Amino acid sequence: MPCGAACNLLSGEAGYYYSFLSDPSKTFLLSIGASGLAGYETINWGNKTLFDGATLHNKDAFVYGGALTLELETFITDLIILLVNARERVLWGSSVGKFSSQLGTGIKIIIN
Repeated sequence: MPCGAACNLLSGEAGYYYSFLSDPSKTFLLSIGASGLAGYETINWGNKTLFDGATLHNKDAFVYGGALTLELETFITDLIILLVNARERVLWGSSVGKFSSQLGTGIKIIIN
């Protein structure tokens, strides 16, 4: 989120992913997901004065909203999966901003 000071967001999220495209061997999966989230946002750890003396008008608040996610999973080996995802979140109740885009990559390791 765009913020002139430190923005901290502690949130919980629950949702559902649906795999809508895959190859016959299931080594490539493309999924879309939707989720709802709620949490608490803190601006500059509750301190209203910045180091240069400026005063913040943004307030700490409970936030709520949702997210849409597009995720790609592909098997590199039998036990290692490469993940790539793009997510757009919308949060109401925030005094900082409503929309937030996220891009991510990761590796999933399957332990038997």
